[in-house]
Amino acid sequence: MKIVSLIISLIFLSYYNLMSQSIDKNLGVVVTDFDPNFSDYVKKYSQIEGLTLLNPGQTIFPSGNVMPMNPYYYKLTEKINAFKNLKHLRLQSLYVLDLPNSITKCKLETLAIPFCPDSNIEAIVAKLKKCKYLKEIDLVNVVLPDDKIAFLKKSLPHVKFVNLMDDLSFDDEIEN
Repeated sequence: MKIVSLIISLIFLSYYNLMSQSIDKNLGVVVTDFDPNFSDYVKKYSQIEGLTLLNPGQTIFPSGNVMPMNPYYYKLTEKINAFKNLKHLRLQSLYVLDLPNSITKCKLETLAIPFCPDSNIEAIVAKLKKCKYLKEIDLVNVVLPDDKIAFLKKSLPHVKFVNLMDDLSFDDEIEN
């Protein structure tokens, strides 16, 4: 009877490990931990499909198309394509001046990227054009003039542009 219980326990444990690995395909991490421990993250989470990189501090976004008082400029690692299954990349409150060349080797379908006036839009667009799976870009917290946003949309006509923060409505009444 103990052997049967042990076998059932081992089967359950194997099933649980398999299911937890298949369910956990997303990772959210603060960039100040991610960059120095990149190799460890690749080893542990090599199969992730979604990666959210977070600003280590609170960025306060003023209303309108204005840069925050404490912007966090971030340079994404050239080794980002080590995540072989990466489909969704979200850079949360991290202003990006450029993207690494290796971004074109990722299987990105969606990208959330906060552009700013100092972003090299032309270089970024050139790389994004080579991302053959890219379907959607979330322009969350973008601080760009309308002509730069128009350039993005014109340069990447196969990509849907959204701003999920604009889609949130805090003015709706809550019915009791």
